[in-house]
Amino acid sequence: MNERKDRSILGSTHGKNVVHARVGAESWAVLEALANREGVSHTQALRNLLSDARERMAEQAFGPRLEGLARTLVGVAEQQARHATRLEALVAIIRKVEEGQAEREAQILQTLAVVVSLAQHTYAYLMGVVESSPRAADITASGKAKLQTLRGEG
Repeated sequence: MNERKDRSILGSTHGKNVVHARVGAESWAVLEALANREGVSHTQALRNLLSDARERMAEQAFGPRLEGLARTLVGVAEQQARHATRLEALVAIIRKVEEGQAEREAQILQTLAVVVSLAQHTYAYLMGVVESSPRAADITASGKAKLQTLRGEG
């Protein structure tokens, strides 16, 4: 077991020396400080740095495209909001038109009721006049003939 422990220590020292020789003393000190600050091994600290670098590279490569897409999406959302506002305005206008039309229809029906009532009163008055007239039979016959002509019966 001591042999394994010695190998891992030697391997660790050897790896440290190799990395130290490859990246330089200043970079090794930064890596060591980073590993100590994060509480991870040197290897994990190096992996974290490489992962961060990969993310930055992706941001640099795709950042402008993502910004363009974001601007496009914002534009589309704003356009949809404008359309929604216009649709709401159109719905309000249509409701006002419908309310106005309902009021006009009510006025027309009221006017028709007045006209029918007036016609009924006029008819009743004329019937009274005709019935009391000595020419009542002639007037009735003339009225029936005119109705038949209007109906296309005569």
